[in-house]
Amino acid sequence: MQVQGLSAQNPKPDLEALEERAFKQATAFVNPSIVRIETVGGQDRVGKLITGTGPTSGVIVSRDGLIISSAFNFIGKPSSILVTLPDGRRFPAQIVATDHLKMLTLLKIGAQNLPVPLAVPEKEIQVGMWAIALGRTFDLDQPSISVGIVSALGRIWGKAIQTDAKISPINYGGPLVDINGRLMGILVPLSPGATGETAGVEWYDSGIGFAIPMYDVLKIIPRLNTGKDLHPGKLGITLSGKGDLSTDMKLDRVRYGSPAQEAGLKAGDTVIKFDGQTTKMHSQIKQILMRKYAGESASLTVTREGFSEPQTFQVTLVEKLVPFESGFLGILPQRTMNSQVAGVGVRYVFSKSAAAKAGLKSNDRILEFNQQKVANSEALASMVNHLRPSDPAELLILRDQKQLKLKVTLQSTPHSVASSLPTQALPSRTAAKNEQQKIKVGHFKDQLPGDDQKFWVYVPENYSPNHQYGLMVWIHPPGNTMESTILKEWKSICEQRGIILVGPSAQDVIRWNRDETEFVKEVVESIKTRYAIDSKRIFLISHANGSEFAFHLAFKYRELFRGVAVSASSIRDQPPETDPDFPLSFYFVLNANNPFNKLLQPQIEALRKMNYPTVFQMIKNEKPASDYLEKPHLEEIGRWADSLDRI
Repeated sequence: MQVQGLSAQNPKPDLEALEERAFKQATAFVNPSIVRIETVGGQDRVGKLITGTGPTSGVIVSRDGLIISSAFNFIGKPSSILVTLPDGRRFPAQIVATDHLKMLTLLKIGAQNLPVPLAVPEKEIQVGMWAIALGRTFDLDQPSISVGIVSALGRIWGKAIQTDAKISPINYGGPLVDINGRLMGILVPLSPGATGETAGVEWYDSGIGFAIPMYDVLKIIPRLNTGKDLHPGKLGITLSGKGDLSTDMKLDRVRYGSPAQEAGLKAGDTVIKFDGQTTKMHSQIKQILMRKYAGESASLTVTREGFSEPQTFQVTLVEKLVPFESGFLGILPQRTMNSQVAGVGVRYVFSKSAAAKAGLKSNDRILEFNQQKVANSEALASMVNHLRPSDPAELLILRDQKQLKLKVTLQSTPHSVASSLPTQALPSRTAAKNEQQKIKVGHFKDQLPGDDQKFWVYVPENYSPNHQYGLMVWIHPPGNTMESTILKEWKSICEQRGIILVGPSAQDVIRWNRDETEFVKEVVESIKTRYAIDSKRIFLISHANGSEFAFHLAFKYRELFRGVAVSASSIRDQPPETDPDFPLSFYFVLNANNPFNKLLQPQIEALRKMNYPTVFQMIKNEKPASDYLEKPHLEEIGRWADSLDRI
């Protein structure tokens, strides 16, 4: 009998238990296809990253022994690779080939009749669905499990599924599966703003993880199985606008010897379609280009001045571009705050340069370059670096109130420092005194608002806001800020060369952490807002092990730093390609007794082949190899820094 007011109720299902059961079932379904990978031997370090020996993960993709994994697992170039199947069998593995675009590596083991997982059809993957990240490390019975959702599709320029499941190096190369245990993709580290073997690793376990969709993996496995590596395709163009959201689609530069140049594209063309798709902003170009491989074809449709109809050009992408090398005129411009005067004054002419051979002299004023009016030194530098060494040009100059035309043939930027570079006239202490009443000068300690991390500053006593100053950023070696030494040795040079010195201090003085790059950048930006800083002469200087962090800063913030000068050190990070919009120069000085000597010599050659202006000075004396520099070498670095705005 039913009591009035009461009704029979079905017990509520235990949703957590059901979810747990579903996760376990999905894992069990794909588990036989997840393998453990161990690497033996190879490099201990790649760049800043200490490589591991495993174990990591992989996924079986063919019954006859093909296994796909993350390329990150093999960056140390191991001497041997071992694969362990879930049933305990172990096999030596060989690398078949690597996809350097999607960062995947195909392996082969001598096994047959292996279980291949089911893949999710492309159209079924949706944002919000369950995503289970798996990996096989120490326990052969059960894989490691991290659960999340699919948080975005088409990420990293259309290459990847994004998930908030926590992804670590232990499951790089493992599968990302749906609630039914079907394979959605292969887990890899990726970054939207960086490329390379270690890009994206810093995000591990952050809730931002990526997987290459399985439908894309299946397309490239036959190509990898031929034994040939796949590489990102390069086109060789630079667009005029800045930033991915720019709508300025005009070609600013077409790289010499690139597919774009060989196809007939020219600077000044405006891109309206790429591979048949309408393109109205930079990001659309990148979205298409960054999914293509070297050897693949594409088409660019452009409008060109003088042609009534759009022109279409076919290009074949390449693996590597000829390193960019801009022309060098051979002058230092006068540094004036007066923008009302036409043209660019010549402060200094480098010996044996194109300018010197053409007869250009100090105090001449360049009014036109190749029939284009010269508004300022930035405009002149842009005109010059759009051309290559050996290209001819014509100058219209003003000398003694008379206009003259000079013909020049541009040269390569020299790997040397002017032996005698006069200082530019700076205000006297008395003349600058009134201007300085509200400006902090001399040596002082400071910190950013709301931040307890400190830095110190030296502003020359004769500082004047009417003169632009260089900015030297001292990156101290671990364990010693060297503040008193650096101030003592550099003070007079800073006064003579018009340089402000800033020394950020690491949070923990014994080492720099990579997450402190933002602090250093903010310190530089703070100094730029308070003092008259020439953006073309902001450079990093370091000694011994501090150089490692200095190079990392320079490569990360290309738009900020124009040079790196280091002593008693080599370079560990792989430099990016040269960029004419963000020129970067290097200065190395090393004691002949330093063990880095043999390592540094081929690095210098490699930098010069990449067309980076690179000065190398060897010290031959009996002083300890780790000692800081003596005055003659510091003065040469001062002249090097004083010429970073060369054209």
